Amino acid sequence: MRKAVTILLSALLAFTAMAQNGEVFNPFSEEDLSILIQDSTAKEQVRHKSTGMIGVRGSYQFNGLSSTPDLEETGIPSYKNISLVYTYYNSLWNMMPNFGVQVAAKYGEWGFDSKYFDSEHFKYAEMSLLSQFHFDFSRFRLLFGIGPYAGYRLESLKENDSWDIYDNRFDYGIMGGAGFAVIFGRFEFQIEGDYQFSLSSIYHMNKYSDEYWVNVTPRNIIINATLFYHLF
Repeated sequence: MRKAVTILLSALLAFTAMAQNGEVFNPFSEEDLSILIQDSTAKEQVRHKSTGMIGVRGSYQFNGLSSTPDLEETGIPSYKNISLVYTYYNSLWNMMPNFGVQVAAKYGEWGFDSKYFDSEHFKYAEMSLLSQFHFDFSRFRLLFGIGPYAGYRLESLKENDSWDIYDNRFDYGIMGGAGFAVIFGRFEFQIEGDYQFSLSSIYHMNKYSDEYWVNVTPRNIIINATLFYHLF
């Protein structure tokens, strides 16, 4: 024990003497330090490289809804859905290199048939803003996204039909999903599946009766195919 204490005290005195003489103990040469700094900087730049891309999306939508009381409804699938999409991947606070943001403008159709009430079929426009996390390996990505959306019902597709004061034309809610991407050159092809959970009824609750209210909110499953072009 005394021997170990003696060695520690001797080392401390030696470092103190070197500091007083203006000497600094450094196990690396200047060339070694330069190589280490350059290598670390290069790895950081590769890891946190930003990517911006714009694309066109086509969607097949399994339209559904939740209703109270039960309308015994059947959703009308729609394939006339197209979106303009911009995705930006960038490290969040230089701590989350898998982070990204996706903005999409969509034009599509939605509808359902009901046993007890009027059926609905209309066109709508929608905007979404998702946090999209990506995990890259080779030329592929795994994708996970979640975020809010908002929409507006444009026009009814039923004959001789129009909106009345009991129809709610605004829609908003939460959506999320997962997917897979393949990168080839400056192009990227993504396949995703999303679930859309609306927080807004398509009717005001007293549309059919002031006594018996009705609440009808969309619940959609969406299959997306998107072709992107990498801007940078």
